[in-house]
Amino acid sequence: MCGRYYLEISKEDMSFVGNIDSFEYKTNYNISPQTTVPAIINNELLNTTWGYFPSWLKEQDNSRPLFNSRYESLLEKKTFTSAFRNNRCLIPLSGWYEWRTENESRQPYFFYNKDKLQIFTAGLFWKRSNGDIETSIITTEAVPPLDTIHNRSPLILNTSQIESWLSDKEVNLIYDDIKNVNYEEILFHKVDKAVNNTKNTNASLIKKFEEVPF
Repeated sequence: MCGRYYLEISKEDMSFVGNIDSFEYKTNYNISPQTTVPAIINNELLNTTWGYFPSWLKEQDNSRPLFNSRYESLLEKKTFTSAFRNNRCLIPLSGWYEWRTENESRQPYFFYNKDKLQIFTAGLFWKRSNGDIETSIITTEAVPPLDTIHNRSPLILNTSQIESWLSDKEVNLIYDDIKNVNYEEILFHKVDKAVNNTKNTNASLIKKFEEVPF
């Protein structure tokens, strides 16, 4: 699962994006679903809403948008198959948060690239009749040691996988190309529970939490 993340746009890491020099974005250290977020669609950064609301979901009480899509469901569930075939995108992030239950409370952890490089996750998008775009981050089964915190992780793409993901190749080939994800460059550490409140969006959220002995 990826239900919260941080994004600081790196123009160097995103030099391949056509409008990178003109795109304006304010760094947010605590992005939550239904927030306006950038996604790379047709080689341009576009503002989108994080989380997809299919019509059947809107009819349910207290429903939440589909901000994650499971890799395992891309070729199976009708909700995702069309977007997987026609509306693939990249969602950049600088790190993400996951929670683990410790001492009967939820403890947040921050995941990031060890060299502070931009992370590109596979994403899907849906365009509404009014022109608004909704997006979802694809997740996959977490690998050790990330799985000690949570059993799902964003599906991170390397350079060759990005090329395949955005190509016109047959979708079954694309599906196979992205199934092996390398998380060796990803580190994580415990952070303060201030991140639990989406109103907190400052840089202190990603700092390593040091417990003070009593």
